[in-house]
Amino acid sequence: MNYFTKDAEMSSAREILFHCRGKLSNEILREKAKSQPDAQRLADLELVIDQLRDDIDAVTAGNRAVTTRVRLLYGMLIKAAYAPASH
Repeated sequence: MNYFTKDAEMSSAREILFHCRGKLSNEILREKAKSQPDAQRLADLELVIDQLRDDIDAVTAGNRAVTTRVRLLYGMLIKAAYAPASH
């Protein structure tokens, strides 16, 4: 694998992770804005944010396994979130 391919994959993985982090941040803000926020849901969302931060660090460090996992798993979640609803 050449440098450009590896760099493109890492960049793609980081974009996916930043997108996921943004969506989760919005969920946290929405939950906190409720008159009675669900403390367990907030704790769970914060755990996922922490995992995303770890994944961003691993991708930036060049961890190929994490980069591949992010592009496949999180990438499918992002695609599904924007797929038109089938009726």
